[in-house]
Amino acid sequence: MALNSKVLLLALAILSLVVGAYEAVLFSVGRLVGLPFQATWSLVFLILLVLWVDLDCRERKNIYRPFEFGFLVFLFWLPYLPYYLLRTRRAWGLLWLIGFALLFYCGYWLQWVVYLTR
Repeated sequence: MALNSKVLLLALAILSLVVGAYEAVLFSVGRLVGLPFQATWSLVFLILLVLWVDLDCRERKNIYRPFEFGFLVFLFWLPYLPYYLLRTRRAWGLLWLIGFALLFYCGYWLQWVVYLTR
């Protein structure tokens, strides 16, 4: 089975929600996740996001892909991600960008929900 961008995006979303729920549960019992866990999750999220951009770009024929495109996206993901989303999805790209930010900070948002519901 070949991995496509939709499956990878679904895996990224589910994994983000699971990690966010884990952080919220720990916060609800008065503990916080450690810095190694946060660093590891940030790296895993970035790798999955870069893989998604690479697979999504392969499915679009109008996007030029230079040699070692995946590595270039990994190095320059911060300026390239908004550009790619706006170029491929126009105005919807801003919503995609906000969605990726919400997925990345899902744990922080859920911790605020736990804090406000106490």
